[in-house]
Amino acid sequence: MMRVALVNLPWRSEGRLGVRAGSRWPFTSEPSPGGKLLYLPFPFFLAYAAALLKKNNFPVTLADCIASGEGYDDLCGKLCAAEPQLLAAEISAPSLSCDLKMLRDLREAFPAMKIAVCGAHATVRYMELLGANPFIDFVLRGEYEQVLLELSGELDSDRDPAGIRGLVSRGPGGKIRENGSARIRDLDGLPWPERGDLPLLNYNDGFCGLPSPNVQMLSSRGCPLGCAFCLWPQTIYSGGGYRCRSVGDVADEFEYLARELGFKAVYFDDDTFNLRRERVLDICAEIKKRELGVPWAAMARADLMDEELISAMADAGAYAVKYGIESADPRVNELCGKRADLARSLEMIRATRRRGIKVHLTFCVGLPGEDKDTLEKNADFVARAAPDSLQVSFAVPFPGTEYYDFVLKEGLLASHNMNDYDGNRMCVVKNRYLSPREMERARDVLRSSRGL
Repeated sequence: MMRVALVNLPWRSEGRLGVRAGSRWPFTSEPSPGGKLLYLPFPFFLAYAAALLKKNNFPVTLADCIASGEGYDDLCGKLCAAEPQLLAAEISAPSLSCDLKMLRDLREAFPAMKIAVCGAHATVRYMELLGANPFIDFVLRGEYEQVLLELSGELDSDRDPAGIRGLVSRGPGGKIRENGSARIRDLDGLPWPERGDLPLLNYNDGFCGLPSPNVQMLSSRGCPLGCAFCLWPQTIYSGGGYRCRSVGDVADEFEYLARELGFKAVYFDDDTFNLRRERVLDICAEIKKRELGVPWAAMARADLMDEELISAMADAGAYAVKYGIESADPRVNELCGKRADLARSLEMIRATRRRGIKVHLTFCVGLPGEDKDTLEKNADFVARAAPDSLQVSFAVPFPGTEYYDFVLKEGLLASHNMNDYDGNRMCVVKNRYLSPREMERARDVLRSSRGL
């Protein structure tokens, strides 16, 4: 059987540690005093792909070099031992130069090994990646679990993989062949993500003091709400593609993570956990019925909440909720496609806190139409909402998003260097009211408003 390696490549830049696979917002961050990242997401697509391959009896090596802290030499050692015939690596826009250099080096070190790239950036820039980089053999577009399984089977049987949905490859004469983007229709049909091969205790999303060790899981994929800056729905999920797992399957995995693996908290890292109200109520009822006694958290939209839903979540052990506000200026909120009811959002944030559920708010600086009044409105909203924790990032115009197309058309990009597309380090957009440096100062001021 075809031996396959799935890799989250090492990524360090100027003393900063990178966060790539599992993040809707790849970026770099200063390590904590212990040398680790305070936020490190679980690499869902890599882990699901590994589980699917294993279910079909393919020998698999799964390496998250960022989570394990391993470097290039460590990765080479693993590959020497496993001798994979196919390597799939998730890449991203801000890590691109690092990714390509490492993959080029791996091709030289392992000349017989085929190399595939995947992830949001690969999904969008597939022609450029294959056209300019002969050491890349394949691009896997969209949700690549099934694509990788089919590719492994075709290569194992020495068949031409050209007909695989979601695969980009080279044909006769080097002509690039693409076959659309892939999407997993039946989420219950996927095995749970592979966790045994990963350093599970190193993953953490401990916002609002979520107990540790905590673990991340998905109960759904996709989001139809149309935020212009949001990366995964427009790239990985091919334009939204909202799908849900069954309530029973979600509760079974929750119970396994809590009781069998012993995690102290579970975080639902869905794009928008509360899109379907009745489904959330059913999940809460099932968690409560099983008496799991493990606190949990979720990423949700505030203006889709109501008092009954909040109460049900609290009764089922909800510890905290992440609410994406992004901008408290109604005009900017509309321009960026968020279209949130800000008054209701504030009301539901307060209702959430009244029921004893902690609140984490996220804001973006650098959205279309921002001015100094916008920044004051953001600060006022934070003061009135009084969240337990706050995240303020730069809006990054990732290729493949409406936001990227907008800033490119309007001439608002301050940098075309993908290394700069790091929403935790610098702002790469401008507008008629604010320069990138003014936006960076505004981000710092808003962050400090909560002492963060």
